[in-house]
Amino acid sequence: MTAHRPKDLYSFLGFISNPFESNTAEREPQIASYAVRPPYLDRTTQASHIGRGIFVLDGARGSGKSATRLTIAKSIWQETGARPLVVALTNFNIFRPYIRGGLTLDLFATQVAFLTIETILSWLSSLPKIEADARIAKIDNLGKKLIEQFTSNFFLNRADNARSTTAQETYDLLNVSLQNKAELWVEKRWDQVSTVIAGLAATLGKKYAEVDIGDPDSYAALLRNQQTSGFSDPQYVFARTVEVARLFGFSGVLVQIDKIDETDWTTTSVPAAGQLIFPILSNIGLHEIDGLSWSVFAWDKVTKHLISTFREQLRFDKIQRGSISWEPIYLEGLIQKRLEHFSSGTISQLQQISVDGTDISTILRELIELTGQSPRQLITALDAVVSEHAQRNQSVLKRLDKFAFERGMDIYAVRSLTDNGLIDDARQIAKLGTASFVTKDVQSLLRQSVQSARARIDKWVSELQLVELSGTRQTASTGRPIDEFSISDPRVLRVLSRKL
Repeated sequence: MTAHRPKDLYSFLGFISNPFESNTAEREPQIASYAVRPPYLDRTTQASHIGRGIFVLDGARGSGKSATRLTIAKSIWQETGARPLVVALTNFNIFRPYIRGGLTLDLFATQVAFLTIETILSWLSSLPKIEADARIAKIDNLGKKLIEQFTSNFFLNRADNARSTTAQETYDLLNVSLQNKAELWVEKRWDQVSTVIAGLAATLGKKYAEVDIGDPDSYAALLRNQQTSGFSDPQYVFARTVEVARLFGFSGVLVQIDKIDETDWTTTSVPAAGQLIFPILSNIGLHEIDGLSWSVFAWDKVTKHLISTFREQLRFDKIQRGSISWEPIYLEGLIQKRLEHFSSGTISQLQQISVDGTDISTILRELIELTGQSPRQLITALDAVVSEHAQRNQSVLKRLDKFAFERGMDIYAVRSLTDNGLIDDARQIAKLGTASFVTKDVQSLLRQSVQSARARIDKWVSELQLVELSGTRQTASTGRPIDEFSISDPRVLRVLSRKL
């Protein structure tokens, strides 16, 4: 009898599926089974329970900020005692029409109030109807009056299509966080869940004219309506938001702000991403509202930009802050846990799926350096390694070799730069033929004026974050030293060294 031949590379290597296929916490429902405890998880969890103030956790892209946020949200929802209502502010498209004129606290207050009601209604819809009705019945008449005003002003008057924009994100978060759920939630019948939410909203408030908050004229009218109902000041709105949450048994509200650099207008612009959270960070009064906590999960380049640009306006001496940084030993542990999980415990090291003699320790150092010590990017790069190897060896399955790792890293470097719209600039920088250069080198390459060459370098440094000012270089003349720049992005260095 002939032995059973594995159908694909992954089963040949001993895996039940590709261990590096997904790199995003939101898309990995079983991530708790193989995740490495993120740095600063305990500190961020503690800050989430204080009941006032703001905590900023920054880190490189893919360092685990969203995984930390989701882990904390899930743990809070599963607590049995007094706990804050977790509200996720992760979608900023509604703010876009107001970016040019500058974001105001009114916008944030209106959106956070809306998300709070949306989260409460979604949570109520996840409960058995008799329990949801009982919780509403416990609220006294004064409290019900506030809830009616709040639901009417901040939820029911929002256009239906605008409500659907954030609803699915709220459902997904609660679905993985709540332990006991109504049948509609267990079966993920979101259309019926939406119907239940609409019924609850109608019970708790009154619907007036629908408003599109993305239209500045409509939003101005909405603000006037809110002011008529007594919600005239954003700080007052935030305070009443906490009060509404407490009427339903929560200790307060925890607003988790994330993904500020993942909109189409902020992904390649650090200043634009910083603009999204500046109003929250700069208004210290918000940090003193009892029961209102803020957790901001930010790209570290954004916080550095804010600190250097608005040193006098941002009181970081009053803002708690932490930074995620992954040591290589933790990243190696991350790989080990994935290998074990997807092989049912039979594989724990990359060496086991590589040909004899492959220098895995050196390759791991190169991978970690190339991916900027980012867990997400490390998994993405390993996926490129394994997937490319699988494509090239479909007829004869074999273990990974040095060429597979090198080829995968090349593909990762080019693909990630391309996905971020940076490949043309990366290749232009690589044409200089050196990792360090001065303005004159760029001027000669582009055949442009000194001013144009320096403007191009400034773009590479400030906007694209591919190059950094590394020092000065003494010229042959007796003049002052000139600025010297170096490639700071390891992907660009690979494009240079490997002639990609």
